[in-house]
Amino acid sequence: MAKDKVSPVPDEEVRSTAATSNASSGTKRKRANEPKFYAVKDGRKPGVYANYNDCLEQVKGFKGAVFKSFPTAAEAEAFISGTAKNDKPEKFYAVQSGRVPGVYTDWPSAQKQVTGWTRPKYKAFPTRAEAEAFVKDGKKVGESVSGVAVEPDTQSEGKKAEPPAKKQKKAAAAEEAATGDSGKVEWKSDEQMAATKQMPTGDSKGGMLKIYTDGSSLGNGKKGSVAGVGVFFGPLDKRNVSEGLTGARQTNQRAELTAIQRALDIAPLQRDATIFTDSSYSINCVTVWFVNWRKNNWMTASKKPVENKDLVEAIVARIEEREKLGTKTIFTWLKGHADDPGNIAADQLAVQGARNAQAALREAA
Repeated sequence: MAKDKVSPVPDEEVRSTAATSNASSGTKRKRANEPKFYAVKDGRKPGVYANYNDCLEQVKGFKGAVFKSFPTAAEAEAFISGTAKNDKPEKFYAVQSGRVPGVYTDWPSAQKQVTGWTRPKYKAFPTRAEAEAFVKDGKKVGESVSGVAVEPDTQSEGKKAEPPAKKQKKAAAAEEAATGDSGKVEWKSDEQMAATKQMPTGDSKGGMLKIYTDGSSLGNGKKGSVAGVGVFFGPLDKRNVSEGLTGARQTNQRAELTAIQRALDIAPLQRDATIFTDSSYSINCVTVWFVNWRKNNWMTASKKPVENKDLVEAIVARIEEREKLGTKTIFTWLKGHADDPGNIAADQLAVQGARNAQAALREAA
């Protein structure tokens, strides 16, 4: 791969007028029609962009920006991750509908394109040709070719993947539902949310369950803010949650707490669980502060009513219910907006939930 370049525009875009003036109009049209993917390795928000103007926003005025354009999204992702071209991928992940459709040679890159995307279409194949056909023609290649559902053996960063499952059904039934390529992020009504809570609690099979939660509020603290909730169990896991926050108070703290509440509502009562969150406020609320709050009739030390009491009470009640059954509930703090793939996925689900809610409000206006 060529040495990383730092320039006002990707290196393929740097051409002198004299050098290009003699090119045939047909060649110009051909180049113009070819898709390009702009990889921002170092910039305001590293990633792959399908539009040059979007790329420019991330690098213009950014000291030490590193970026480059490529003919395929896979090459652009490889440029960012530093993946060697000679590495032969075991699977080819085809994204037919997502942020940047294309063929990817590793699951984390493909996951970024579909997590939080409404009605994504994606699948993994043993050969690039099959993957490209799926992306290009939208054919149901799985009917004629031995396609592999996008379900990597392990999550990125060497973490074991949790078996995908249907919301809060029994473990055996959940494991049977692990295959498929839906990966949908659905907007849920209050009735659907209530129905989820009333589902069977499952059993203790499967070991420690790892759940990532996050909340997002667009315009947090301002009038008209809209919040979203994100819960991530794993790639392609049908228990993943991306939805708008209910209620009049659309704050980031309520979204963070609601995400934890949703995670515990979905997790089987008799299965140990570790909840990863970047909200130290939420962790303190449900593990430390609530003790004195409850003793003081839910009043703070300054004699003011505890904020978000309804959510804190509900979460603590569920934790205590699990404790009576001998089930562990562990909370682990993660640094937000860092490099943890689970936290990133939960954040994307929360942001998408807020955006969907915002769009729904605009349509209803």
